[in-house]
Amino acid sequence: MLQGHFYHKLTRKYIMAIGTMFNNIWIHRETSETGTEIERIKVPVRYGPKEKYFERLNADQHLTNPGQMTLPMIAFQDISYTYDGMRKRNPLIRNSSANTGSTLRTQYDGVPYDITFEVSVFGRTTMDADQIVEQILPTFTPEFTIPAIPINDMGFTMDTPVILDSVQKTVDYEGDTETFRVVQWTLQFTMKAWFYGPVANTGIIRTVFANTYLDPSLQSGAIVRLNLNNGNNGTFKIEETVYQGPSVQTSNAAGIVVAFDANNAYIRIGGAQGQFIVGQTIRGTESNSAYSIASFDASPLKLASIKITPDPIDAEPTDDFGYTETYIEYPETLD
Repeated sequence: MLQGHFYHKLTRKYIMAIGTMFNNIWIHRETSETGTEIERIKVPVRYGPKEKYFERLNADQHLTNPGQMTLPMIAFQDISYTYDGMRKRNPLIRNSSANTGSTLRTQYDGVPYDITFEVSVFGRTTMDADQIVEQILPTFTPEFTIPAIPINDMGFTMDTPVILDSVQKTVDYEGDTETFRVVQWTLQFTMKAWFYGPVANTGIIRTVFANTYLDPSLQSGAIVRLNLNNGNNGTFKIEETVYQGPSVQTSNAAGIVVAFDANNAYIRIGGAQGQFIVGQTIRGTESNSAYSIASFDASPLKLASIKITPDPIDAEPTDDFGYTETYIEYPETLD
């Protein structure tokens, strides 16, 4: 299902960005005898297909008609949009921007598209048209990056590369070969654009907890809790080795005592190796204590907790801030 209404005017912004690139181009006209400048003209930029302007130029019988289209001129148009899978990023990435002290604007990362633009340069003479093109070509090597602000609500700036793909010159003659009717250059560009989805408001996360648990049901290589049968003998020592079997050397399971509670009849064993079996006896190598296993406690054990908060605590998402980490161990879970 498509989401609700949103409109970032991105297509319009990209088109305006291309037009703005060419809106400060001038041509100078000089006398042929002395090379003295006699006229300076700012080249107008218009949006639309070149065919539209070319047909109008063809409709004018003479280039000196008062009602004719003024030359020189630059016309441009977006002609195709192509998805660019090579620039695709993780779709779960989110951009964020501060909204208020308690809420945050978020938006999923954009979708990459290549927009193809065709730019046409029209000149009355070869000198006029060539002047314009020579002011454009050195800027592209073959790429030129322009800054654009795709989403006003998000406030970030996306650098947008524009690549010059091809350049072609065409001269349309009227009369003899010494008389030019119109000189046309056609330049094709590719803009590496992005299109973004809706902006959502979410709460600001100011505290993050990371808890570490142990799963005793694994029964090996970790800490396990064994519930013991009452009426057995001895007191296990902390850090002594316990085993199940004829001896330590021939045991089917062994480990190190982490905690022992005779009143509640349980023992916690760390670094457990092998497979302890319910109903069989475990023994301590130092205390010589002996208890039979009643059952395993399969409840996860909380071993440690990490708390992370921003520093300062009232920092905004756009601020330069650090972190405060609080590390808490829970030795009581092993008692």
